Amino acid sequence: MGIDERPEKQSQIDEQLKRQKEIDDWLPITSSRNAKWWYSAFHNVTAMVGAGVLSLPYAMSNLGWYQCLGRGNLNTGPQVQEGPGTVILVLSWVITLFTLWQMVEMHEMVPGKRFDRYHELGQHAFGEKLGLWIVVPQQLICEVGVDIVYMVTGGKSLQKIHKIARKDKDPIKLTYFIMIFASAHFVLAHLPNFNSISGVSLAAAVMSLSYSTIAWTASVHKGVQPDVEYGYLAHSTSGTVFNFFTALGDVAFAYAGHNVVLEIQATIPSSPEKPSKKPMWRGVVIAYIVVALCYFPVAFIGYYIFGNKVEDNILISLEKPEWLIITANMFVVIHVIGSYQLYAMPVFDMIETLLVKKLHFRPTTMLRFISRNTYVDLHYTGCSADDPITYWRVKEYHTSSQDLQILQLVYKLGTCTSRDSKRQIDEQLEKQSQIDEQLKRQKEIDDWLPITSSRNAKYSAFHNVNAMVGAGVLSLPFAMGPGIVILVLSWVVTLFTLWHMVEMHEMVPGKRFDRYHELGQHAFGEKLGLWIVVPQQLICEVGVDIVYMVTGGKSLQKIHIIARKDKDPIKLTYFIMIFASAQFVLSHLPNFNSISGISLAAAVMSLSYSTIACTASVHKGVQPGVEYGYLAQSTSGTAFNFFTALGDIAFAYSGHNVVLEIQAIIPSSPEKPSKKPMWRGVVIAYIVVALCYFPVAFIGYYTFGNKVDDNILISLEKPEWLIITANMFVVIHVIGGYQLFAMPVFDMIESLLVKKLHFRPTTRLRFITRNTYVDLHYIGCSADDPITHWRVKEYHT
Repeated sequence: MGIDERPEKQSQIDEQLKRQKEIDDWLPITSSRNAKWWYSAFHNVTAMVGAGVLSLPYAMSNLGWYQCLGRGNLNTGPQVQEGPGTVILVLSWVITLFTLWQMVEMHEMVPGKRFDRYHELGQHAFGEKLGLWIVVPQQLICEVGVDIVYMVTGGKSLQKIHKIARKDKDPIKLTYFIMIFASAHFVLAHLPNFNSISGVSLAAAVMSLSYSTIAWTASVHKGVQPDVEYGYLAHSTSGTVFNFFTALGDVAFAYAGHNVVLEIQATIPSSPEKPSKKPMWRGVVIAYIVVALCYFPVAFIGYYIFGNKVEDNILISLEKPEWLIITANMFVVIHVIGSYQLYAMPVFDMIETLLVKKLHFRPTTMLRFISRNTYVDLHYTGCSADDPITYWRVKEYHTSSQDLQILQLVYKLGTCTSRDSKRQIDEQLEKQSQIDEQLKRQKEIDDWLPITSSRNAKYSAFHNVNAMVGAGVLSLPFAMGPGIVILVLSWVVTLFTLWHMVEMHEMVPGKRFDRYHELGQHAFGEKLGLWIVVPQQLICEVGVDIVYMVTGGKSLQKIHIIARKDKDPIKLTYFIMIFASAQFVLSHLPNFNSISGISLAAAVMSLSYSTIACTASVHKGVQPGVEYGYLAQSTSGTAFNFFTALGDIAFAYSGHNVVLEIQAIIPSSPEKPSKKPMWRGVVIAYIVVALCYFPVAFIGYYTFGNKVDDNILISLEKPEWLIITANMFVVIHVIGGYQLFAMPVFDMIESLLVKKLHFRPTTRLRFITRNTYVDLHYIGCSADDPITHWRVKEYHT
């Protein structure tokens, strides 16, 4: 009888383990363990750096400098008070980094076990029940409290933006701004786990660095204030002591993140050979470098500029410029959106664990929908109530694991009968047939898509010339004020980075990164790589196509104006329509190889109008009264113009965003990899770039000095026939440039339609999608929208 019970008990154990694994695969903390080390980096940055960084200068005013930093003598200078502020801030950074290292090490200190949650580590330390009672209440107070603070902070920042923008007209209650902020979380709260919020967390981390940079750079720009004092603000001993401990709390709570570090580490894969602590620690170190870059400059510079008169939010002390304060507050909003999700995730995990493991609810999407919406709704209801406790001195800073990892190893032991063997062989043949069918379909799709449909071309040279050289070459003399070194150095640096791109195309044996986002996925992971690369690539390529459509229309209009002597003026819309009509035809050329003739013509045109600009400048000769000094009279104006010119030069060297797609059309084999002919094409292209850029920039600036226009053809003026010819060359060039930058976008759209939405790869599908793309460009560019035509530059952006 005992023998009969064993299989039944084993079956029950297996069933329990199976259910346990299903639950763990559903819960937020343990559902995904494929995070990269850089996920932990920006999760930690988001967790640690809060809007409380903006109050660190105020904390410094209550802690004091480590040494005297006042000006003047004891009789005439400002009141100076030595204090341990600098030491406390730096020491806090060191101590919290050390304690974080201890947390990372403890995550797997028991062999074969991972403490994925804070309370599991507490249970290991204090016992099964006592550990829960010690850890869970404190963790809930901290994380729920931070989420409440962040919801109010987000609402207050939105309200601040509205007040500045509307000049206090039509004031709106804070409740409505909290409602706006909460609406984002009713959506984002349904992202299932830490890995799924990695994009949100990355954005939040970038925003924290951004508004910190705004705070300290704006302080530097404002300069040390008159009659600045660095003494303690309070005049009594008790007041000084009280302020000191308050500031000490500000600094201590600024270094948050410990209460979610185990949960973040739980998302990283681990094995005895490659434990999770190594990538986690790498992420923590990167995060703490970012923390230092945020905290120290804001604290020290903010206090040095304003002294003890600094407000508890340095943005209030700055006041102006208003656009910068609005930008900083918007960055704060984006940051606290990400931080809210980061701190809510462990709470979601606790709630869902309770519901599924203790109350035996089924782990469904509906359960998650109800529980998470309820959590956000309770926050919104509590925050929007007119409760003095809710708003009492709300601070924008952070306040301050035994889950069983089941490894199911299923072995099928025993021998198979001949019938079983035959069935297994049939199943394997059927699976192989399905795989072959999938591969065949995949090849058919790849043979249809623009990027991978043809690999027998040697056209990389003029594709690269077409991608790199834009009509922006005509603005290089205007940008030349900052110097020759920058232009030449940009040529060298961008050539070097292009070499890197060419080498990376086949850096994985047997694999080609034919598209930019594929390289991004290899670097950052399947999902994050897409989110990092595709938006930026689309902004660049769609943006360039918009600029080229307007540029083509403006060049045609310029030709008409010169030829007709301003008689019968025609609106720009019609010239854009003429330019777009060519694209409606050319966009149906299927791939890069089919546009090689257009690309060659465009490359020749870019060299032609550059030569016209250069030779016409030489013919005109150095102008009387030419000056080579900076055009701006003020330091700020000179600095602004310098960085604008730096941007002109940087954007002039384009082409990186299509280089992988161009290389994809070149055939490749282990004996003859594509990088050799591609690199040859790039070198030729860069020689052409040098022949276009350097003469136009140097000769144009030498001829006209700082009076040169931002388009040298305007400075040349005459002869009219030459200006008309140059503008016609510009039109032909941007026709080819439009097609070159549109091709990767066509590939993305068609890949989505065929691979994801399962449309058949037909000519009709291509006709509709590409015509729609061009039509949207035409409609957008021809609309009388001031944004469309606002200082449209004829260069790659």
